[in-house]
Amino acid sequence: MSVQLLDTATSVLLKDPTASLGDVAKAAGVGRTTLHKRFPTRADLIHALATEALDLVGEAISSVDLDTDDAIEQLVEKLVPLGPRIEFLLRFPNLRDDERLSVRLTTLDQPVIDLISRLQGTRLRADLPAWWITQILYAGVYSAWEGIAAGRLAPLDAPRLVLTTFYLGVSDAGAADRS
Repeated sequence: MSVQLLDTATSVLLKDPTASLGDVAKAAGVGRTTLHKRFPTRADLIHALATEALDLVGEAISSVDLDTDDAIEQLVEKLVPLGPRIEFLLRFPNLRDDERLSVRLTTLDQPVIDLISRLQGTRLRADLPAWWITQILYAGVYSAWEGIAAGRLAPLDAPRLVLTTFYLGVSDAGAADRS
């Protein structure tokens, strides 16, 4: 019930960021009392959702061998299915008010930024900041998830679309021509 409840709560809050615990309980098919026992306040639920999202994204990043040639491809394949979780982290900016979550949000990207930095000048452009390229990569993952959720993009096509767009946008090829 825990994972399903958190999945439902994520979905409800993404559709309506002002949804109450009662709204979440109804959507999850559980009683309000049951939900309140687990999450006494809405803030407790949001903290739990953010913690789970950070755990899932962190696990995805750490499951990729960032020293391989196809690390970005592996990363995109792991992150696309986590679109709702990433969206939750992006759409609730007040998560940074929680010091524990803020530290995790800040450090979560560092291995990916380090990967991007290592690839700059070879596979990726060196004239853009690594953090920017990382954000562009995440934006592609987020956009893919939105396309999947809207029924415009097949889940199996999403990684290819993200990677094609990413590499053509930040590829080192042709950088001198654009100068």
